[in-house]
Amino acid sequence: MRVDDTHGNGEYSCGGGHVELGENLAESARREIAEEWGIEIDQPQFLCVINLRTYDSLHYVSFGFAANWVAGEPQPARAAEFADYRWYALDELPSPLFKPVPYYLKAFATGQRYFEEP
Repeated sequence: MRVDDTHGNGEYSCGGGHVELGENLAESARREIAEEWGIEIDQPQFLCVINLRTYDSLHYVSFGFAANWVAGEPQPARAAEFADYRWYALDELPSPLFKPVPYYLKAFATGQRYFEEP
């Protein structure tokens, strides 16, 4: 659960971050997970894109990916930002969830690739 002052404060989430200049989205997913969580993933597969406007005056476009876990256990690089972190079964996720996560799960289950968040 994120406990810092950014969007998603007080919500449970999967790893993520920002795309760097010149980076493709799959590379970004792989790099962000390694940098932020110390986990190695392989074969990131595009799930969906979400036009997200629910965090005050912030507007994000969020890209969801699913990947194969290769190695490592979750160890956040900035542990002070998180009150809790561990693996959860998809049918036993905690709440509240970071706003994009239910869309990622819906995309994974249904194949829907685009979502608008009012």
